[in-house]
Amino acid sequence: MRSIEEILSGRDMIAEEFRIINKFWADIRGIQKRRDVGASKNRNLVGAALGARRVNNHEIDIETMVSLTGLGRSSLQKTLAQMTEGKMIVLEKDPNDRRRTLIKPTRALVNQSIDMYEETRALIKEACNMLEVARAEK
Repeated sequence: MRSIEEILSGRDMIAEEFRIINKFWADIRGIQKRRDVGASKNRNLVGAALGARRVNNHEIDIETMVSLTGLGRSSLQKTLAQMTEGKMIVLEKDPNDRRRTLIKPTRALVNQSIDMYEETRALIKEACNMLEVARAEK
């Protein structure tokens, strides 16, 4: 098996930089796993759609979620039921149109997202500092 040094031969990256970046991504995967132990592609899609709509301060209903995620209705309904059971979201009838069901993230999900963001930002800072040191020693 080739060493990291052999693999990086001819590139503008030293082995220590590779190790730092590799550790960074391992730490990021660890954060993601802790955030949602039952994570799946569908839950990630729903979470991303909720986050995007929250940034724009728009309410999101099931029809919109279907179009944003590309999930089938039954698959989405199953995912939403799991997320409701896990207290990640709440489903509410739209007061202006009782036929619409709104999907809202719970405070717990929002807090998890903020915590994950802050932890990720700290990891980025740490990795950047370590890369600067490694570059200076190069």
